[in-house]
Amino acid sequence: MSTLFSGTGNLGNAPDLKHVEVDGEQRPVADMRIFFDRRVKQEDGSFADGGGFWVTASIWGWRAEAAAKLLPKGARIFARGRLREETWEDDQGEQHTQLRLDADYLTVDLLCVDALTVHSKSDEVDDEESD
Repeated sequence: MSTLFSGTGNLGNAPDLKHVEVDGEQRPVADMRIFFDRRVKQEDGSFADGGGFWVTASIWGWRAEAAAKLLPKGARIFARGRLREETWEDDQGEQHTQLRLDADYLTVDLLCVDALTVHSKSDEVDDEESD
């Protein structure tokens, strides 16, 4: 079972890009660890750590390739997708559980950006057609 999730957090590692076979064709997927924190506003206007949690996230397709190319460890990002619990048994027979996010959208927190280059959507279509 999965549920919709969105949150802001920091990358614990740079996205790891792989290509896996799905229905007979190679598809890009990027895996990353994200710490989703909860900042709590204090009476004086400052913020304090309110705890948080780690999630392993995966994103597919051209977004996976872009994430691997552009996002460094520590980047502050917003992620949206389906959160699910994954359970498996290790070699010693012990059960393990972890949260996973099947992300369909990632974006960078603009407070943490120094420079940006934007390409129009029509440029992307032209580039794909010339391949």
